[in-house]
Amino acid sequence: MYSKTPVALSLAALFSASVAAQSQTIEHITVTANKFEQPLEQVLASVNVITRDDIERTGVRDLPALLSNYAGIDIVRSGGQGQTSSLFIRGAASRHSLVVVDGVRVGSASLGYKALETLPLNSIERVEIIRGARAAWYGSDALAGVINIITRNGDSKTLSVSSGSDNYVNVQGAYALTQGAFKGAINLGYEQTDGYNVTTGQDPDRDGYENQNIGARLSYDFDTLGKLEFVGQYSDAEVEYDGTSSDFSKFENYHLQLGWQKAHGRYAHTLKTALVKDDNFNTLKNPYPGYKANQYITERDELGYQLNIALNDALTISSGLDYYYEDVGDSINAYALEGQPQSGFVNETQSNKGVYVGAYYLHDAFSTNAVVRNDDHSEFGGESTYNLALGVPFADIATLRASYGTGFKAPTFNDASSIWGANPDLQPEESTNAELGLRLNIAGGQYDVAVYKNTFDNLIDWGFNGPENINKASFEGVELSAEVEDWFGINHTLNFSYVDAQDDNTGEDLVLRAKRTFNWGLGKEFDKWYVGAQLQYRSDRVSYYRTHLPSYTLLNVNARYQLVDNISFDFAIENLTDKEYVTNVAATDWSTGAITSEYIGAERKVYAGVSLSL
Repeated sequence: MYSKTPVALSLAALFSASVAAQSQTIEHITVTANKFEQPLEQVLASVNVITRDDIERTGVRDLPALLSNYAGIDIVRSGGQGQTSSLFIRGAASRHSLVVVDGVRVGSASLGYKALETLPLNSIERVEIIRGARAAWYGSDALAGVINIITRNGDSKTLSVSSGSDNYVNVQGAYALTQGAFKGAINLGYEQTDGYNVTTGQDPDRDGYENQNIGARLSYDFDTLGKLEFVGQYSDAEVEYDGTSSDFSKFENYHLQLGWQKAHGRYAHTLKTALVKDDNFNTLKNPYPGYKANQYITERDELGYQLNIALNDALTISSGLDYYYEDVGDSINAYALEGQPQSGFVNETQSNKGVYVGAYYLHDAFSTNAVVRNDDHSEFGGESTYNLALGVPFADIATLRASYGTGFKAPTFNDASSIWGANPDLQPEESTNAELGLRLNIAGGQYDVAVYKNTFDNLIDWGFNGPENINKASFEGVELSAEVEDWFGINHTLNFSYVDAQDDNTGEDLVLRAKRTFNWGLGKEFDKWYVGAQLQYRSDRVSYYRTHLPSYTLLNVNARYQLVDNISFDFAIENLTDKEYVTNVAATDWSTGAITSEYIGAERKVYAGVSLSL
């Protein structure tokens, strides 16, 4: 049994040690899991908050590496930096989790999800991970969870430069200014690496990555008229990878948002409008005569309004409506035949209108959340979702929570409108989610335990007749998390997750899902030093054609030395033990199913940098 492994024994030992640790003050954290700010302890869901300080302390290079340290999340890489990374929240596929940036829905409408590797880490101020169905708040796609990313909005004035293995270079800066009612923040970044050869048995070359980005947040508080805010983020990049039909990609992404907020007595108004573009161009580094490239472009317009009414100290009513319009008409499908749409899609636009209302009641004896929502999709009609949650506090140190909710995902353009198999009868994928959890704050640490069961119906798969609602899947699991300080002043962040992800049609395990994941982060400050380490364990998993991918354990270390008040040096070593491991299958023999090429993880990498606080 897994409980006898060193990972589990270490977890149990640390839980025991924390009981004797000194009492520490629990940080007051607010989150926007319900689309407005609430204290973390009032949110009846499994939530993690990652701050800018957390990002800098871990020394990670990109967003997928950052997210992989948290409970319930597994990242499967198909290459290095900038290349495809699949997100599995509680075993569900990337398309079943919603990514929003500054409250804006982002990502490809043809794929149906946001590619996390395209989001530059230097632009991020804060990340909220909300596990469980959130469709009643956010609409389509939020079946397994939501990754809520807030771009730089702090008051930092910093400049940093780092370099390392594979000719890695990273230059980033942030500047903030406050003048009376005006606040402004800007961030810039440039990152480049030659990369490494990410596959075996094919295309033996380095696969590099280059990204440049800029972002800004400007606001002015007009007092009686409310606060007006502009947020914008732009990035473009070039990525090399190993593929059969293409091996070079360019992407250009941006979102622009204008928002207004006004609180007046018991009423709080929020109005936002946004423009989003996700442009991905795929080609060959050395195209031959007559070669045709693919380009997938999503343009999205969004509009949302939310009204919160605090009826009294205990009861808040939250209601809102949102709208988005998606257009993929500028896409180019290299394989479109004469007479077919150049974009590769029969229908090139779609829209969705959503309306929701929720009630949040907080009492000494219990708290409860209830939200209902209805979405009206231009292609698939209406879909209703809801979420109910109950929390019971115990002696000011624990909260027991229970929740049940539903979710849905509208078919993507690839599934519903492809020139190769449009299906007018295709219906949204649906889910039900049940969870029981316990959050505990005691001397020396914070703990969270969650047990869940999620079932997905009407899953879309491509059969002989094109895309059909033919699949079902179920996900059952448990998550254990702890943040503690031991007798020696070392901070420990641990989590263990177990998920049983099954195809209900066949009874087999879903591919690429590790049943057991374990993360252990340690950090210690002394004198002018901060020293940290992160251990990651992933159990074995099955891949395509039921091939077996073995388990692996990685160890990363990092340190920061504060030379003077405004100058610090950073050091990091990734994969300290130089572990050789396989992350995914790259190619197989179609006749036998034998693996002919594998994606391999990066070997040991060393990085160093300097940061200046202005």
